[in-house]
Amino acid sequence: MNDRELEPVMRRILVALDASTHSLAALEAASALAEALGAELVGIFVEDINLLRLAELPFAREVRYQSALDRPLDSPGMERQLRVQAEQLRRALAGVAARRQLRWSFRVVRGQVAAELLTAAQDADVLALGRASWSLSRRVRLGDTARAVVAQASRAVLLLQQGHAICAPIVAVYDGSPAAQRVLITAARLLSATGGHLTAIIVADTAEAATRLEAAAAKWLQGQGVQAHCRQLVNPAAADLAHAIRMAGGGTLIISAESSLLEADGVQTVLEAIDCSALLVR
Repeated sequence: MNDRELEPVMRRILVALDASTHSLAALEAASALAEALGAELVGIFVEDINLLRLAELPFAREVRYQSALDRPLDSPGMERQLRVQAEQLRRALAGVAARRQLRWSFRVVRGQVAAELLTAAQDADVLALGRASWSLSRRVRLGDTARAVVAQASRAVLLLQQGHAICAPIVAVYDGSPAAQRVLITAARLLSATGGHLTAIIVADTAEAATRLEAAAAKWLQGQGVQAHCRQLVNPAAADLAHAIRMAGGGTLIISAESSLLEADGVQTVLEAIDCSALLVR
């Protein structure tokens, strides 16, 4: 299997939009990725059916964050708020797309947020979304929607948190598998567009295997004109990988969603411990 067969297709990037700062970070990063790859940018706003059902309850009230004042919450009011949010997000997307000269579209759907995003992602190559919503901290636990998408998506997933975008240095996790080769190919493509340097974290069961994989990865990257600093991790746990990523000072993590280190609770261990963008390649 050659590199062309392994190269991930990224022609259509879907970005999940809502009123949170994490969502706006995802929009900025997704637009940068679309610009780098010459891809179309598609925005989606999900009218959360749970909020609409809540608004139908007679005792439902809305509490304003800035003033702590509350007022009755009703269906017509919620419908109006959602329409206003959708229009604001459409304008934000249009502005970003115009600035980067991107092809773009915007759609509004109604339903369970995670389910609607997973359905829409089937027609895209990458799904970008914020790690969580309405958080005051820079490093936060994965939100329910982000957790569900990472676990169930059949496409690549780009996770952002406030204050971060796709930028160097890029940290790529390589274990010699075909999926990990897609990680290196993606890293090389992004570096060609953004510049900067690459740290390749080599994961293997033994020191000997790690040395062989490092040599193979370095040779391939050199052939692409990419100079990389390599670090070996022998038989690591997910927490060891998270520590290595933090030590590398990465601006963007690229890792295969199929990595054994992300199985079970590993994905949550890694993603909640790092403070950078994360692109999970499939």
